[in-house]
Amino acid sequence: MQEGFNSGPQSRLKHTPPKRGVARQRAQKLCTERAEKISAIFLKCKHRFSPGKICNRRESLLELSLLRYGNVMFVCDKTIRLLNSRVTFDAASRQELCCVSHAHADHARPHQLTYATPATAALMQARLGRLRIESAPFGHPVEIDQYRISFHPAGHILGSAQILAEHQGQRLLYTGDFNLQESATAEKLEIVSADILIMECTYGHPRYQFPARAELIDRLCGWIHAVLKNGRIPVVIGYALGKSQEAMKILADNGFQLCAHGTIMKLVRVYEKFGHDFGTVEPLRGSSILEGKVVVVPRHAELTRVINRIPNKRTLFLSGWAIHEGFKYRCGVDEAIPLSDHADFKGLLEFVRRVNPKKIFITHGPANFAVYLRQLGYDAQPLRAVKQGELF
Repeated sequence: MQEGFNSGPQSRLKHTPPKRGVARQRAQKLCTERAEKISAIFLKCKHRFSPGKICNRRESLLELSLLRYGNVMFVCDKTIRLLNSRVTFDAASRQELCCVSHAHADHARPHQLTYATPATAALMQARLGRLRIESAPFGHPVEIDQYRISFHPAGHILGSAQILAEHQGQRLLYTGDFNLQESATAEKLEIVSADILIMECTYGHPRYQFPARAELIDRLCGWIHAVLKNGRIPVVIGYALGKSQEAMKILADNGFQLCAHGTIMKLVRVYEKFGHDFGTVEPLRGSSILEGKVVVVPRHAELTRVINRIPNKRTLFLSGWAIHEGFKYRCGVDEAIPLSDHADFKGLLEFVRRVNPKKIFITHGPANFAVYLRQLGYDAQPLRAVKQGELF
């Protein structure tokens, strides 16, 4: 008789679920049995392991099951984690140790210990307050557990980095967000060779091919000149970190007077500490005199009232998504220019060609980008679709 069912003629119809305590005991027993089987793998790789602790971590069974395929440098559940190490990359949940590629909120979270470039560390402190961060300058490796970790310019925003992990002759490169085109405020991307590449592919579809950056800058400056000539106030909208500072640097270098929202100004001060000159920028206040100036504000829902208070204005949104027809109407702005701090489709392909990895995992973008890469002869697949045993 199967445990949990009543005996008698109605046994096939009536099911009595086990009590909560019994179910919990069964789950713990099963978990411990599986852990004991897997613990042998840890012993082989001389990694200490306590089977009793596995029940307290949701991701542990998935991570450990990947170990049996050996010679793999990372495992992934909701977090990319180097094998037999505390090291994670851009983890969304709090970790013991995390290497952060750049300071955008979807990549930079508070952790027990963070490794990041000096600029990223300063930007994170400005946004999140005091954190425990170890600064790792570009090209200066640090030893963490059994891995050699180094940060290399990604060209995305100030301080943004690709993260290279080296171990036993293998090289794994995690890109974070990156851009091949030169930026006014981000360090120029460095090409780093790697065996395994984990790359973002935000614009991983052929429709995303941006005009030359010089052309986009000419469009931006021309639009502002026309608005000012008509006696109106140009309002440039961009993301608070990265896009806004790049736009301000471009405009300052072209002789425009600037007025910026406080959220942006706080981060501008960090950029200035790292050598970027924006000229004289007036903080945006209710009493600000805006005539003849370019107003730069971040894209936040709560700022709608701030923007609406600006009289006689024309608005422009800077975003790579402006490549979509009708983007400006959906955003409720007068103009939109696809000035992006990400690589476009051609840029992604060029980056892969130059890195020339043996294995590619894509993330933060369309899964079909892996199909385009496979058509070009690369061994590529979406990171979330990784199956056990297929990592090498």
